[in-house]
Amino acid sequence: MKKAIKKIISRLFPKGNAKELMKLKYYSIFKPKNVVFELIENQDKVAYKTSFHNVSLITNEALYPIVEDFNYYQHFYKVKPEDVVIDAGANCGHLSIYFSKLAGKNGKVFAFEPDKFNIERIKSNIELNPDLAENIKIEDLLLWDKNELIDFYEAGTVGSSAVWMPNTEHCVKKQAVRIDDWIKDNTIQKLDFIKMDIEGAEIEALDGCVETIKTLQPNFAIASYHVVNGKKTFIKVEQFFASLNYPFKTVTFRQNEIITFAGQNLK
Repeated sequence: MKKAIKKIISRLFPKGNAKELMKLKYYSIFKPKNVVFELIENQDKVAYKTSFHNVSLITNEALYPIVEDFNYYQHFYKVKPEDVVIDAGANCGHLSIYFSKLAGKNGKVFAFEPDKFNIERIKSNIELNPDLAENIKIEDLLLWDKNELIDFYEAGTVGSSAVWMPNTEHCVKKQAVRIDDWIKDNTIQKLDFIKMDIEGAEIEALDGCVETIKTLQPNFAIASYHVVNGKKTFIKVEQFFASLNYPFKTVTFRQNEIITFAGQNLK
């Protein structure tokens, strides 16, 4: 039914703001609770305003299909004022901006995103939100189990990855770091929450985070539905936390959105 309606909208309004207005009406009908969608029109350009639990953010991209992720990632731990957050795999910065508004001027959000195209999108989206505290720092780094240059597929989409390489055309060298060493080098003394969605590199990133877990005990929300060597990553993510005797729980949302949560907040 939903697909049929989308096709009708595309045929009736093949381009322009009229099509965006129709999409807005459609998604407003099926939106989750506590969400409001709006369009901000400026001559030929359109931006999208999404209000989620009374927190509003403006983005260049429509958040209609992914706004549920805001709930999923905070299923157990909700970012609060003065929190220090790592958004690993920040992509276009949607969650970084949301976390920024929750953490406030005394909080900090480190947006780890090695894809140069996505970094430009993050910067552009930040500029659309003049009410943001200056608390987002973009880290042009990969999270890994070693500090070294590694191959990275720079696709300019959510498909950018250090693990999945469909071809060599967009393969570049990127600097990778261990979270433990990055924490030490930046004298981070507090870390409340790590959201991680790094396209299959979660295991390597966690292997480089052992000391941080022991000393700072952050809460985690890790996208663990990726498939590496034929197995979904939640299996190894769970084994990792079990080996440290660190509380964890894997939850499946929307049938295929698998997130592994960890931290003392689960006790």
